[in-house]
Amino acid sequence: MSKVLTDWVLALRLARRSARRTLGRTLLIAALVGLPVLAGSWFSVVHRGTNPTGEVLARTVLGSADAKLTAPSGRTDVRRALPRGSVVARATTLNGDMELRGSAADLTVGLVTGNFTPLAAGTYRLDQGRMPARRDEVALSPALAEHLQVRSGGVLTGADGRQYRIVGIARTLDLPNDRQVFAPPVADDSEAQYLVDLPSGTDVDALADKLAQQHLTLVSRAAVIDPPPTPRDPLGGMAARVLIIGFAVLELVLLAGTAFAVVARRQTRELGLVTAVGGTTADVRRVVLAQGLYAGVLGAAGGLVLGVVTALLGRSWWENAASRLIVQWQIPWLQLLGVVAIGLAAGLASALVPAIGAARRPPLAALAARFAGVAGATRLRLVAVVLVAVGLVLSVIGNVQLAAALDTARAERAAADPAQISRVASASPTFPVAVVVVGITLIVAGLVWMLPALVGKLAGSVRRVPLSMRLALRDASRHRHRTGPVTTAIMIAVAGTTALAFALVNQSAAKAQNYEPAGRIGDAVLQFDGSVPYSPQLVDRVQSLLPVEHRYEIGTVVLNGTKATDGYVANGSVLGSGYSLTAVDPAYVARFLDWGRRAAAALRQGKVVVPLATMAHDGTVKLARGDDIEGRSAFAYPAAVVTSPPRAGVLPRSALVSTEAARRLGRADVDSVHFSLREQPSDAQLAAVAKLLGHEDVLKVEHGYQSPVRKASIGLLLAGLTATLLGVAMSVALSMSEGRTDFATLAAVGAPPRLRRGLAAAQGWFLGQLGCVLGVAVGTLYGFTAHTVVGSPTVVVPWAVIAGVALLVPLFAGAVPYLLTRSRLELVCRAD
Repeated sequence: MSKVLTDWVLALRLARRSARRTLGRTLLIAALVGLPVLAGSWFSVVHRGTNPTGEVLARTVLGSADAKLTAPSGRTDVRRALPRGSVVARATTLNGDMELRGSAADLTVGLVTGNFTPLAAGTYRLDQGRMPARRDEVALSPALAEHLQVRSGGVLTGADGRQYRIVGIARTLDLPNDRQVFAPPVADDSEAQYLVDLPSGTDVDALADKLAQQHLTLVSRAAVIDPPPTPRDPLGGMAARVLIIGFAVLELVLLAGTAFAVVARRQTRELGLVTAVGGTTADVRRVVLAQGLYAGVLGAAGGLVLGVVTALLGRSWWENAASRLIVQWQIPWLQLLGVVAIGLAAGLASALVPAIGAARRPPLAALAARFAGVAGATRLRLVAVVLVAVGLVLSVIGNVQLAAALDTARAERAAADPAQISRVASASPTFPVAVVVVGITLIVAGLVWMLPALVGKLAGSVRRVPLSMRLALRDASRHRHRTGPVTTAIMIAVAGTTALAFALVNQSAAKAQNYEPAGRIGDAVLQFDGSVPYSPQLVDRVQSLLPVEHRYEIGTVVLNGTKATDGYVANGSVLGSGYSLTAVDPAYVARFLDWGRRAAAALRQGKVVVPLATMAHDGTVKLARGDDIEGRSAFAYPAAVVTSPPRAGVLPRSALVSTEAARRLGRADVDSVHFSLREQPSDAQLAAVAKLLGHEDVLKVEHGYQSPVRKASIGLLLAGLTATLLGVAMSVALSMSEGRTDFATLAAVGAPPRLRRGLAAAQGWFLGQLGCVLGVAVGTLYGFTAHTVVGSPTVVVPWAVIAGVALLVPLFAGAVPYLLTRSRLELVCRAD
């Protein structure tokens, strides 16, 4: 045992000396090991801070109370149901909205109510002043105070003219960036929650059972600190986490392993001296492994410290990003130890293959710094090919099952609510997702196994190319021990980039499909929802402030009768349920392409336009008043079925009738006015309209769904480019190091100096191109699955990212080595 320890101590001393002499390469390897440790440490600390557990969680939920009590109504006197001596306070809860009068226009903000007593301390954060205790006192969130340009001590005016004194600045823990007003509670019929401080010795479980009989729910502090176990998905979430961590570790091992190969090749003569003075192959392996351990310790320790410090110092940034306040830091030491252990294991694993290769090198070849390439024909492993084939089959099976589940979800949604037929559904059943994950993992494993041989086959199959390219391909084929891992690392990084791009664009497509625009894209929509009453004069004044071409009024049809109420169109023969009857100008409807032209023609004929064939029978529909559920007042009216209305305002959710026909049926109460604009209104014009209307949210210029894909795609391209350049740089550096004598010989027989730069560029392009193409292929498999999981209406392909990764990134991978490689080589010995 002492002999082994002595050998390892000596190996670590040599590793430390080597690290000091080659500080740059050591720091590079430490950075490769430390970067994922930094990211894992940062995420663990921030995630635990924004998702506290134990006593910290109890403080955010209960303050200093013993339990939380929920009552069906805020008028319930809960004190009568509690033991004598209990202290009760209304919990801090978001209780609807509040209308405020701003300097230019009114606005709607969230209303947070509660008894802000010491019992509730910890359930909110007080930044300045104190919390309100009287009816005429309020506290504002920082976002609202900044918007209104007020501070503690000022006055706040409600939309009804009532004034409140601002006594503090505070924010809720889960929505700290929202505009909110804090006020004392009022008794109402809505559900109410109370913080309860119970007398000592109270049996909380028995009290909870007693209160349950009175329709009161009691949750104890112990249940919040140590909640009962909940069933979890055994495959879905865990499989995804294991897959992400596994691929991250594999990427780290491949990149760091290539860097270690560079270091080991640079130290070939030193390692040869170890065997020359009596060292064994085990000693050589131990020396290289010690360097991996040394770099792993440096990287893991540095990554841990930087990750924790970054999390602690950037507290306000992470709170804003997560929209959640960090009440108290909880350092998850066990998770951090696991992250560090993974980093150390990855550091050792990355040095394993270079250590074995260094130990196998004959002493004379090591002393002479000769590097033997791989001779003989390349052969693809049958097992690797089988893994890829099986993985493809599993991926197809899983995706077919996911597609079937998605079709079922869409059919169920359409059957439950025909008005939602244009909205997309999503499906992510556990078993098919797990099948796809296993299949793609097998594909990646097979490609990793076969890539060195694949590099050799592709390199050997190319014949008629320039000299630099032929030399680069020959070098890649002979030294598959480094070109294979580098290509694999690029493939995995690009696969992750491509998969994220697919998930991003398909999720954006799903959100765009579910987005409900207020009107036609480019129109300004003026809504009359009670805060601002309709009047033709007001509409004229708004129109005068905007660059308006035309305006269209849309309203609810009120049928004639003994009691005038809103009209509706029965869905088939089922009275009491159906679509509301909406009056529109046929000219407005005609703006919506083919559907609009057909619908406008039917409206001009005086017909009701309905979106479903089941609503019409023999060319008519049944109209009835909203208060006539039994249909005594129902009557037939001519109708036309025009399916698939566009998603714009009330069009997909209403039966339409022209304004002229609405006058014959009764009247039309205007709900909204749509302005067709010549150009985008300026901020000054919109501010003038808001001031006129007296409210900020009444007028909206519809721009449609704003997708974040473009900015995110640039980030993904940069991530793929960085990983590709990192791997290519290591391989090219090792190739230039190993081929110094070959370049000297080529120079001696008349090869131009630029040949060395051309070879570096050719090798960088070849490895980058192969890795990027395979990565795009693997990432596309993930992307097809993402389309089903996120509920995209169709498979959306991120062509910009794929084209950039498959074409531009390899060109950069060739251009950077060309620019950074020196053409001329310092004098070396060309023969041993």
